[in-house]
Amino acid sequence: MNPTEVTFYSDGLKIAGYLFEPADWKEGDAPRPGILVLAGYSGNTQADCTHMMKRLCAEGWFVFGFDYQGFGKSEGKRQRHRALEQAQNCHDAISYMQGVPGIDPERIGLYGTSFGGANGVWVTAFDDRVKVLVTSVGVMNGETWMKQIRRPWEWLKFKADVVTDAQRRVREGTPKLVFHGDIMLRDPDSARQREMHKEAGHAFQSEERDLESAEATMRYRPDWVVDKISPRPALFIYAEHDNLVPPQQQLDCYARCGEPKKLVKLPKVGHYDSYEFRNPEMSQVTYRETIGWFKLYL
Repeated sequence: MNPTEVTFYSDGLKIAGYLFEPADWKEGDAPRPGILVLAGYSGNTQADCTHMMKRLCAEGWFVFGFDYQGFGKSEGKRQRHRALEQAQNCHDAISYMQGVPGIDPERIGLYGTSFGGANGVWVTAFDDRVKVLVTSVGVMNGETWMKQIRRPWEWLKFKADVVTDAQRRVREGTPKLVFHGDIMLRDPDSARQREMHKEAGHAFQSEERDLESAEATMRYRPDWVVDKISPRPALFIYAEHDNLVPPQQQLDCYARCGEPKKLVKLPKVGHYDSYEFRNPEMSQVTYRETIGWFKLYL
């Protein structure tokens, strides 16, 4: 099962999209739900989401994913990560989906993983076209996330560097580029994961990011708006031993979310064990809960 590669425009940029169509749907059939799948910090749908997209499509749904602007095959300035730009990409992706023959525009679901989980909460809170949400191992507060993955003195220095660079940048107009891993610190699992993606030929951007990417991420706080989602249903999935996105983020965000909602724990595993390419057995829990949630509410 391979997707149809399409493009749509967001912020004046051509965005690369990937549409999976159910094999048993034909022109003239009743429209079906469409599910938007959001990639994580890699920005690249092929790296993070292909297995999930195929599984959802096998249930008879239309499934759509895309590379955020500046990532993968999409147009846009490289070496930058702006969550609010990615959120706008998501809103525009929903508009694209609503015009796809076969998709019921009133039955749009959203699945986001890792940083895509953050975008999923944010977009769902502000876009009532999303009827059902699933967020898996998601970042829920950018500043808390960056603080939690650093030792106290590392955090104080990092935050001071971000503030100093912002004051310089607004006067000089030039970005400061740093190693990607200096912004999103990598545990051994993350470094190994990136090497696996490179070996698979996934299209990544530069190893560098501008330091403003950190500043923008620190201001991104989906947990502040999660209460706007209810009464639309939201499923939260977290990994008990997640060292990359500490589980307390999801637990706190879940507590602030209204009903209907559900919390699922992946026991005794880390961040990447929610993905089939790392842990085929545990990923079945993610599949089962996600599919069951969409069947129940979408």
